[in-house]
Amino acid sequence: MDQQNYILPKDNTGFVNVYTDGACSGNGRTSPKGGIGVFFEDNHPLNISAPLIGKQTNNLAEIQAATQAVIQAKKAGISKLRINTDSKYLINSCTEWIPRWKENGWISSSGRPVKNRKAVEILENTTKNLEINWTHVPGHQGHPGNSKADELARKGIEKPISDDF
Repeated sequence: MDQQNYILPKDNTGFVNVYTDGACSGNGRTSPKGGIGVFFEDNHPLNISAPLIGKQTNNLAEIQAATQAVIQAKKAGISKLRINTDSKYLINSCTEWIPRWKENGWISSSGRPVKNRKAVEILENTTKNLEINWTHVPGHQGHPGNSKADELARKGIEKPISDDF
């Protein structure tokens, strides 16, 4: 599929909007299972619904969803991406905490090693050469894009894990 098929509308500031979400049934309990959702627009070939890879937690699912959104945007030749997410953890990690974590040798403010360090580093490296705007949207309050990303993430929980998306 060529980039022509990936064309997406830009908002008045030149950004393409994507909605990302992570879901994890049984988060923090025995045998959790996670999924990720990436939603550009209805029936778009860049949308993703996939199982979470690795440790099954909600926060890791949020990070992986954002990482996949960035990969999809680059595939489509997008240079300005607005990532809409209901995860304040994800936004704070990417906009505030990463520089501090690096400065402190990847030790959190609680004095412990940063959880999800590898996934955060992958996301940070993936975002290079792309202008990202992080936007918080309230979760589970009927926002259409967020609801679609959530639906894709929940469907991803049920999918078998494979090596690719």
